[in-house]
Amino acid sequence: MRRAFALASLLMPLPAAAQTVQTGGALAVRWCTACHVVEAGQRLASDSAPSFRAIAARTDTTAATLDRYLSSGHTLMPDFSLSTQERDALVSYILSLRQKP
Repeated sequence: MRRAFALASLLMPLPAAAQTVQTGGALAVRWCTACHVVEAGQRLASDSAPSFRAIAARTDTTAATLDRYLSSGHTLMPDFSLSTQERDALVSYILSLRQKP
């Protein structure tokens, strides 16, 4: 019984992380698809906005740089006034698009 509980407690963070990525994906679809390609099957977006996959692939893209960018006002993007949880979810989603070596 104790072993099963220990194993279950080790696995608990995984669903939370996956849920954050899923939430970030839903936010991206709702708020970002007018300008960015946020999903593989998406066809329409602005020519001047990079895809989320391209943003994730940049060598200077980190959780901290994404959070800082999403926390400040942008001249090229609307101000969505994202909550901390929404920013965290979007950051997790964008970073999940990074190609694994």
